[in-house]
Order: sequence, then C-alpha cells, then structure tokens
Amino acid sequence: MGDVLIAGAGPTGLTLAITLRQLGVTNIRIVDKAAQSSTVSKALAVWSGSLEALQGMGVIDKFLAAGTRLNELSAGTGTRAFMTLRIGTGIDSPYPFPLLLPQSRTEAILGERLKELGVTIERNVEFTGLKQDESGVTATLRHADGRDEEARCLYLVGCDGARSAARHALGVAYEGYTEPDTYVLGDVRIDGVKLDRRNIYINFRGHGTVALFPYEDDTWRIFARRGPAPNGADEPNTLEELQGQMDRHGPPGARLRDPRWLSTFRVNERLAARYRVGRVFLAGDAAHIHSPAGGQGMNTGIQDGVNLGWKLAYVLQGVGDAGVLLDSYEVERRPVARRVIDESATRQHIAFATNPVVQAIRNTVVSLIGNITAAQRKIMNQMSETEIVYHDGPLVALGSPPSRPRRTEVGARALDEKFVDPATGAERPLWPLLSTFRHTLLLFEDDASGDDAALSAGTGDRLSVVHLDRRADPHGSVRRRYRLSGPGWVLIRPDQVVAARGSGTDFGGLQPYVDRVLCPARG
Repeated sequence: MGDVLIAGAGPTGLTLAITLRQLGVTNIRIVDKAAQSSTVSKALAVWSGSLEALQGMGVIDKFLAAGTRLNELSAGTGTRAFMTLRIGTGIDSPYPFPLLLPQSRTEAILGERLKELGVTIERNVEFTGLKQDESGVTATLRHADGRDEEARCLYLVGCDGARSAARHALGVAYEGYTEPDTYVLGDVRIDGVKLDRRNIYINFRGHGTVALFPYEDDTWRIFARRGPAPNGADEPNTLEELQGQMDRHGPPGARLRDPRWLSTFRVNERLAARYRVGRVFLAGDAAHIHSPAGGQGMNTGIQDGVNLGWKLAYVLQGVGDAGVLLDSYEVERRPVARRVIDESATRQHIAFATNPVVQAIRNTVVSLIGNITAAQRKIMNQMSETEIVYHDGPLVALGSPPSRPRRTEVGARALDEKFVDPATGAERPLWPLLSTFRHTLLLFEDDASGDDAALSAGTGDRLSVVHLDRRADPHGSVRRRYRLSGPGWVLIRPDQVVAARGSGTDFGGLQPYVDRVLCPARG
C-alpha cells in the first residue's frame, strides 16, 4: 500500500509531492492524464508568499533566474496614464515583488526538483474514481493502453483541476457561478507602440478594456472582454478579433502579429463545499477557481500544497495528533480561497465594467489610488498572500491566538530580518532558517542560556532552535520585528506560520503545541 497518491501534476500537486518527499515520505505516487507537462502558460505571476515557500523547496534560485521581476502597473486611456502603481509597494517579505514566469516553466522547475528527490511523474495515467474505508483509499487509474489499475494508498489528494475527478467521486459540490461574459486572450507580439517589458498595462478606452501582460521572448498576453456568449457557444478567437479589441480599447497604433496562443474563456467563481472527506483531500483548482485578475490561482494552490504536505508527512510518520493536523487543513485554507475568489471577482468586474457611470467612477478611483501610498500598499499586500492569517482550527487554537492577530502573532506569517551569526560574525538573513520544512523555535534571550535538549525533548529532528541573544541580535532588530520588548520565544511552523509564542522564560504556552504536534502520536 502506498502512502499518498496525488492525482494531478500541476504546480499544486508538484508542490505537495516535493513537500512530502523533503519531509521523508518515500512511498509517493503522482499521476497525470496528460502525456507531458503544460506547454500552455495559463498562470504568469508567482507572488511573494509562494516565493517564500519555494525557498524551502530548494528551487528559489532557479525561479529568480528564469523569471522577470515586475516593476509597475500602468492604468490609463492608452495615451495617458492616470495611475502608475509600483508593483511590490509595501510587501514585507524577503521577496517583495511578484515574479513573471509562465506556468509551463514553473512546472518544469518543480518537476525537475521532484525528479532529483527520486519521484517520477506517471504520465498518461488518468485518475477516474475511488473507494475508501477506514484503513485506506482504493483509486482507479486508467493507463494509456486502456488498462484499469486499482491502486491502494493511505491518503489521496485530488490536485486534478477545475473538472476534478476526485471532487466528483466524493460528491462534493463546487459552489459558485459562471460569469455570463466571454473573454478573449492571445499571446502575440506587438509593434507600433513603446511598452516596457517590466510593466503591466491596463487600457480603458472607447468604453472597453484591454489588459497587457509581458510574456517571454518579446511576447505579450492580451486580455479583453468579448461579451455574452450567443446561445452559450464561444466562437474561436482570431488575431483579427484581438486586433479589433486593440484598435478600439488599447494603445493607439498597436499592431499585433505572430500569435502563439489564442483562446476564449469564461470566468468561474467556485469553491468546493469541503476540502476533506475521510482520507481524501482536495487542493488547488480542484478546490477553488476564480477570475485571473490578480494572478493568484496558482499561488493559492501552491500554498495549499505546502500547508497540507507537512501535516500529512507528520501523520504518516506517526507524529502528532492526526485529528488536529488533518482537520486543520480545510479550516485554514478554505477561508483563504473564499477571500481570494471575492477579491478577484471584484477586480474583474471593476476592470472590465461596461456601464459608463461605473467606468467613470472606476477611472476616478483608480486615479486617486495612484496618489495614495496606503491604498497601494493594501492592494499589494492582498495580492502578495503574505498577510494571510489563519484565525480558526484546532492547530491555531493550540497557540492561543489573539482575537485580531497581526504579523508574527499566532496564525499569521513570520517575518525576515538580518541577524549576526555568532560563529562567523557575519550578518545573514533569518528566512532561510525558517524555510527548512522544520519547526523553528526563535529564542530571544539576553544571554544564550536556553536548554535546547529540554525544549526539544521528544521532537526528533522536527524542531530547530535558533538563539537570538545580544550577540546575534545586538541592536534588537529581530526582537522588535517579532513584537517583543524583552526575552521571549516564537515557534514557527514549516509553512512559516507562527504556531505559538510567549514572553520571558515561561515556556508553558509551548508545551501543548509540542505535545500534540511535534511528539510521537500516543496510542
């Protein structure tokens, strides 16, 4: 019997598999019905929250080398910009920027990493159904030759997209709606206008909208609204139709050529009613789908994979309370997806508004935002996924969170800061120590006197202790970042979320979490 079967080898499934493997789970299968990885790059942006997680997977350098850091978002009429938004403004992260990278390249890098870890993607293998009982899951897998295989595993995770066979097999509702309008997109080259390839352009002209996103090899991705689909049928997109959209709504003089991909789509805003049924979980597009406005779909899926991955790994290795760990996945991640869906829908409706009154209000508001730094910071923080806070669930409850937690408080994300390495005397960033797929205990001391053995008793190699005394934090900068005025401690989860914290040398608040999560399961 296998440990985990992952249906779907997109970014979510790959992230989950890498997380499991790096935490020591060896008996993993990942299958995908496609013969090869994606060659069509649906998702383009990798935001800060995902980049933070990718460091722990050992791939961040490859992402930074392959991607382009976005610089600005310019909104205007095509001849006049009435808002220029510095992309990344106010993002508090070791990676305070979104990275432009085609999904095909994201999948390639993650696939290479998974192969390095000893796991091969099984392609031309389609997950078609499941049965489960108290001891495991039996999945039906259809191979390219038509042969059906019954594969037994302890847990199954459906990362198999919006039409998820796993979700259908579970009978889980995909709640939400489909927008009535059809949108067209194309990956094309543009002549006749000067465009900065580090920028995104949104053009409001002629009572319509065209959005331009820099792509690879001097190519741009264009989005435009076609309108309601006649009789429910979506006619194929053509270069001529895109050119017409540009002529009416885009920057004047732009000429399109060399289309690499032309497509039509309708926006779905949907959320799975449940993320877990017994031993089966849903993640990524199988659990949530929404407007591409903001480019957060793939990012939300990547973070689903990290959140679920470390918890599954602990349970499979007989560590922690399985109920606490596995029950926490849905209650933490589903509200995040709900918020992303709502925010993405709002952006879509505002950007592609057709009512002249709404358009006028939009243009005025956008112009005002261009002059209000606080508003720009709020937008960037929402999209970066670094300000996510887990408010509920059995895992968060162990840390006794405040009613309205802020960054570095229980349920919120950790922060990076420079500290002095006592061994070398050199400054180094804290974040690499927080992204090792272990729990990290930050000890803020006047002198390095903590008893590591006592604090980590029973936790094996799952807990790393970092001493931040006067030598390591001579100016108190790390202590201030973590909202401490004196000695104290902060426990950080493998997904860089604060698990528990306390002041002084009282570790009473640490023990409940350690007992239920980090120590071998009882009974």
